[in-house]
Amino acid sequence: MDERSLQVLELPEVLERAASFATNEMGRLACLALAPSPDPSVVIRRNQETREARYLLDHRAAMPMGGIRDIRESVERAVIGQAIPPAELLDIAQTIAAAQRLHQHLRTRAETVPALAEIAATMRIPPMIGQRVADCISDNGEIRDTASPELARIRSQRRQAHDRLIERLNAVLASERTRSYIQEPIITNREGRYCIPVKAEYRSQFGGIIHDVSASGATVFVEPGPCIELGNKLKELAIREEQEIVRILGQLSELVARHSDDLRTMLECLAHLDLIHARALFADKLGAREPSSAPPGVIRLFSARHPLLTGDVVPIDIEIGDRFDVLILTGPNTGGKTVALKTVGLFVLMHQCGLQIPASPDSSLAVFEQVYADIGDEQDIRQSLSTFSAHMRNLVRILGDAADRSLILLDEIGAGTDPTEGAALARAILSRLQSRGARVIATTHYGELKEYAYSTSRVENGTVEFNRETLLPAYRVLIGIPGSSHALYIARRLGLPEEVAREAESQIGSNEHTVTTMLEQIEASRRAAYEQEQAAAAALRDAERYRADYERRATEISDIRRTIRSGVEDEARAVLRRTSEKAENVLAELRKMNKGSRKGAAARKKLIEIKQEAVAALTEDVAEEPIAETPVDHRFRKGDHVRVLSLGADGRILEDPAHGEAQVQVGSMRATLPIDVLRPIAAPAKPIQPSSSRIATGIALKKAMHVDREIMIRAMRVEEAEQILDRYMDDAFAAGFREVRIIHGKGTGVLRKFVHEYLRTHPLVAGQRRADDADGGDGATIAVFKE
Repeated sequence: MDERSLQVLELPEVLERAASFATNEMGRLACLALAPSPDPSVVIRRNQETREARYLLDHRAAMPMGGIRDIRESVERAVIGQAIPPAELLDIAQTIAAAQRLHQHLRTRAETVPALAEIAATMRIPPMIGQRVADCISDNGEIRDTASPELARIRSQRRQAHDRLIERLNAVLASERTRSYIQEPIITNREGRYCIPVKAEYRSQFGGIIHDVSASGATVFVEPGPCIELGNKLKELAIREEQEIVRILGQLSELVARHSDDLRTMLECLAHLDLIHARALFADKLGAREPSSAPPGVIRLFSARHPLLTGDVVPIDIEIGDRFDVLILTGPNTGGKTVALKTVGLFVLMHQCGLQIPASPDSSLAVFEQVYADIGDEQDIRQSLSTFSAHMRNLVRILGDAADRSLILLDEIGAGTDPTEGAALARAILSRLQSRGARVIATTHYGELKEYAYSTSRVENGTVEFNRETLLPAYRVLIGIPGSSHALYIARRLGLPEEVAREAESQIGSNEHTVTTMLEQIEASRRAAYEQEQAAAAALRDAERYRADYERRATEISDIRRTIRSGVEDEARAVLRRTSEKAENVLAELRKMNKGSRKGAAARKKLIEIKQEAVAALTEDVAEEPIAETPVDHRFRKGDHVRVLSLGADGRILEDPAHGEAQVQVGSMRATLPIDVLRPIAAPAKPIQPSSSRIATGIALKKAMHVDREIMIRAMRVEEAEQILDRYMDDAFAAGFREVRIIHGKGTGVLRKFVHEYLRTHPLVAGQRRADDADGGDGATIAVFKE
C-alpha cells in the first residue's frame, strides 16, 4: 500500500487506538505493524478472526490473555549462552502457562471459532520448562532448596555453621574478660563477616580482625579471633551456594535454549491472538460491524461514521463501483466533502487490516490492491513547492501506478492554478484514471466537471448536503446531482454588505446564475426525496419486523399443535393399555372360577367384544359443529369463549385483546394468538376439558393404527430399543395385528436376550417364538398378541 496515503487517511492513528486494547507489548507492536492486505483471501481470513473474537466477547467467553509476558529477549539471551535470572525464568514459565490456558480455551470451542482454534493448534508449547522452573524457583524469585541435592546439602551445612558462629559470638559478648572492651553488646555484619563493636582504645586487648571503623573513630568493628575459622567456613559455603545456583540457572537457561524454536512459534501465535483480541475489543468500543464482501471495485457504505471524529457524528451513505466508476463531489467549503473522502478511504484500509468498521452491517466493501489519497494542503516551503506543484507531483505518481484494482481519492482536483486550465487538467486526469479501470472519488468547485459528469458514461455527480440555515454541513452525500457552492449566500449570512453581494451577482452571467438557482432547487428536491426514501425504508423495516413476528407466532402455534397431538397420542396409548390390562385381569379371574366351562369362554368373548366396541367408539369420526364467521363489528372481550381455528380447539380469552392479539387459555396451555384465528362460540355446559377429550383420543388412535407388521431395532442400545418397543407394541395391538416380527439381529445376543425378557412380561403378549430362517432366524423374534 502507498505509505503516504496511509498517513493522509490517518490509518496509523486508528491502529494506535486499536493497539491500546492489547494486553501485552507483543500484541501492541503487532497492532502498530498491521498493514492492509491486497490479497482477498487474507482479508477474508482476518475478518473471520475478528468476527470469531467478537463472538467470544458477546458470549462472555473472551480469550484469556492474562499472564503473557514479552520474553523474546530472554529467549535470545539463552540461545547465545547467557544465564537467565530467576525473575525472567518465572516470566517464561508464566507465559507458557498462559499459552496452555489459551490453547485449551480455544480448542474446546473449535466448532464455533475454527479460525482461532487453528491458530492455537499451531502453538508448540514446550512441555517441560514450566514445571522445571516451578520446581527450582519460588514465586518470589528465590531458588528452592529442592532445586538440586547439592544445593540442599550446602544450605544445610551453611545453616549449621551459621548457628555455631552465632553461638560463639554470643559467648564472647557474655565473657567477663571482654565485657569492658565492648562498646555495645550486639552482633553486626561488615563486608560479609560477623563482628562486635569494640572501643577503639581496647582493640589490641580484644584481639581479632578489624573490618570497619565508625565515623567518629571511637568504635572499631572486630571479628573475634575464636570466630575467624567459623567465619571462613561460612563464607566458603556461601560461595559454594552461589556457584550451585549459577549452575542451576545455567541448566534452566540451556533448557530454554533447546526449546527456543518452539518458544518463538508460541510467542508469534500469542502476539497474533492478542492482535485479534485487540481488534475485537476496538470494534466493540466503536460499535463497529463487519461489512460483507462486494464485487471487485464496489463500495457501498451505509450509516458510516469516521472513527476518529468525536461528539455527535452524523453518518453518511456513499457508494461507487456499481452504477458508476467516478464520483465527483461538489458543494460549499467545510461542507463535509473531505470527511466523506477520508471515511471511504479509511474504511477500505481498516477492512483490509481485519478491523470492523463503524457502519451499518448492510455495508459491503471490495478488496483494493492500492489506495491513493491526495488530500489537504501539500505546500512544501523547504522544497520550494507551491500547493499546485505539490498536488501535481502526487497526481503524476498516481497516474503512473493506478490500475483496475485501485481506489483513488482526490481533494480539490486541479485547484491552485488558473480555473480554466485547472478544470481542463482535472477532466483529462479523471478520463485517464477511468480508462485504467480505477475507482475515483474527487471533490471540486469547478462547474466544468459537473458538466463532464453529466456527459460522460459511468461518471456521476454528487454533493454533500449543506444546511443553509445553520451554515453547517449535514454530512449527507446525495448521489446524482451536483452541489452548489452557496458562496454568495454564505457571504451574506456572514455579514458581507448587500451592495457588494449584488455587485458580485451582477458579474455572474445570466445563464450561470440560472444554472446555480436550478442546482439549488434540484438539491432541495433531492433532499425532500431522500427524506421520503428514508421514511419508506423505515416503513419497510417495520413491515419486515412485523412479518418476522408473525412467522415467530406461527411457529409457536405449530409447536403447540404438535405438543397437543403428541400428548393425545401418548394418553390414548396409556388408556388402551390400561383397558387391556383390566380386561386380561378379568379373564384371568374367570379362568380360575370356570375352568373348562362354557361360561368362561362366553365371558371372554363378551369382554373382547366390549374392548372392540370401546376402540371403535374412540376412533370414530366426530362431526364438528360449523363455526360461523366473526361479524365485522364483533369485539372480543375478556372471558369470551372462542374456537381457535389454527388449533381446532376451544378456549377462553384471559385479557382484553390489544394490538390485534389476545391471550387465550386452551386446555392447560396459554398462548397469545392473532384475533383473526379466533371465532366466538357459546359457553360450554361444562368446563373446557384438557387434551384427553374423546375426539382428540380418537384421532390419536387412528394415527397409531398406521404401523408396519415388523420393526427394526438392530444395533440400538437397550434403553433406546425399550422406548421404541413400548410405543410400537401399543400401536400394533391397537391396529389389530395377531403377531409382529421384531428384528434385533444376532450380534452379541444382548439385544435378543432383552427382547425375549421384554415380551415375556408384556401384558399384551400371549407368546413368542424364533422367526423362520426365511424371516431372519436367530436375528428376529415373532411376538404373538393376546386375543
